[in-house]
Amino acid sequence: MKQRILLICLFFVSLFGFDFLFFKKIQFLLPNESPWNTNHFFNFLYEYERIRNLPKTKKRIIVVGSSVAYYSIDSQKLKESLLRDFRLDVDVFYLAYAGNSPLYVYLLLNWLDPLEPDLVVYPVNFIDYRLHRTYVIFPEGRNDSVDESVVVRDALTFGEAPQSLWVFPWETLKEVGTSMDWDTWSRYVVSSGFSFYRYKDIYLQNLQNLIQHRFGRNTSYHAYAGAEIPEGINGLGWTGQKFSFFPTEKIKEKGFWVEVTQFLLAGKPCRMEISNGTIHQVITLTREGWVRLYLDPQFFQEKKLVTIKLERVWFANQATGAYLDYHFDPMGVRLEQTFGLEEAKSGIQYKREPRTEDFRYLGMKEEEYRKYFQYRLLDGLEKRPGIGYLVALKLAKERIRKESFRPYFHFRYLKKIADHFRDRNVPFLLINNPENPISLEWYEDSEWYRDHLRYLQSLEGGSVYYWDIHRSLPMQGFSDFHHFTYIGMEQMNPIYAKRIGNLFPK
Repeated sequence: MKQRILLICLFFVSLFGFDFLFFKKIQFLLPNESPWNTNHFFNFLYEYERIRNLPKTKKRIIVVGSSVAYYSIDSQKLKESLLRDFRLDVDVFYLAYAGNSPLYVYLLLNWLDPLEPDLVVYPVNFIDYRLHRTYVIFPEGRNDSVDESVVVRDALTFGEAPQSLWVFPWETLKEVGTSMDWDTWSRYVVSSGFSFYRYKDIYLQNLQNLIQHRFGRNTSYHAYAGAEIPEGINGLGWTGQKFSFFPTEKIKEKGFWVEVTQFLLAGKPCRMEISNGTIHQVITLTREGWVRLYLDPQFFQEKKLVTIKLERVWFANQATGAYLDYHFDPMGVRLEQTFGLEEAKSGIQYKREPRTEDFRYLGMKEEEYRKYFQYRLLDGLEKRPGIGYLVALKLAKERIRKESFRPYFHFRYLKKIADHFRDRNVPFLLINNPENPISLEWYEDSEWYRDHLRYLQSLEGGSVYYWDIHRSLPMQGFSDFHHFTYIGMEQMNPIYAKRIGNLFPK
């Protein structure tokens, strides 16, 4: 009997030991080669561990929230502005991920204590309150009368909030466990106790990236992370008619892959003219799919910029199937994810680079932008089910303007967040972030919107600051209702820097 008990104890010790060693430690020691929008929750956890293990040598600003935060504030640009304009030498970190709502920011708060923040910044927007879900669940429902317990249960579904099971299972269990059914509750208990279950759907992505970047073609991905292309490249790696790069040893040895669509070929071959000014080469593309190309060996004799020009381009709004998209950008070929690099980039989980879609609206007149906005974001739902949440958001703003403001669920957690920082005397800046003037028009002049602003204002006091800047960016600075283009982010950087800089003692 004693031997059996000893074996059982040894089994559990080994199980917990392996679980802790690999899933809690070793996986976060490997390089992280996942860009921001490819592995959200692993990136968040990886970044948290990175910050936690850094010795604190400067004041720390931590930006929390959702993609609204990430697309609004560039940590490096903010850091540079604060140093230049306020002589503030600080570190700026992100702890944000897509879809993060006030409930989960609240559950994060105790994680912040070991990081010793000197200021926490939280930009929010309508999308963060998840109010549109009420109308999705109840087509005839209202946010000023819906049963809150139903909305809470919806917020805990894996489709709506996978982070609750992956990132904050124990915290979620303690906070809203009484709202769960038995099956959901048991999953959260197991996820709280065992990291291999908790991380089972996210840690493999980073391992796959590492293996792919070193031994694969790098042709299956969701975000381009290769060399900078002077002419610009879009987020999925599509070039325009021309693209330039410096030849590398990797390209010399292995060539490089490009994706060719039937829409580029249009039933006939497409010439690619390749030149560095003195050396010239022509490659003819004759088949669709991923194609491996090799440069003439002469291109590698000196380090000169090589430019490839395609005979023609194609347009995604004239395509079909997976290539259909509602925009007017001229498209060329798609490059492999790590194109032009000797080694894949790592530590880029919160680094944003400009893409061609960020420049679509530069210099565009308001009337033209409005037409493009409707076409790009709201037309063709039957062909693009992915825009369903944008359509739902529009309908929610049009409906909620006729309701009275009710500070329930996520609004209550905003208050809890403010009270948390106030009680600890930690400076906290809550920002009602800029919203696209077009989507603001749907509900800004309503009593609901005015009362919601009054509620946010009421949270201010002590170490808690509130800042309303919802009209601070023109429509051309937005890629949708609430996300800034890279240009919009650059425009807002000095505005954020001035407000944040003034919060620190002179």
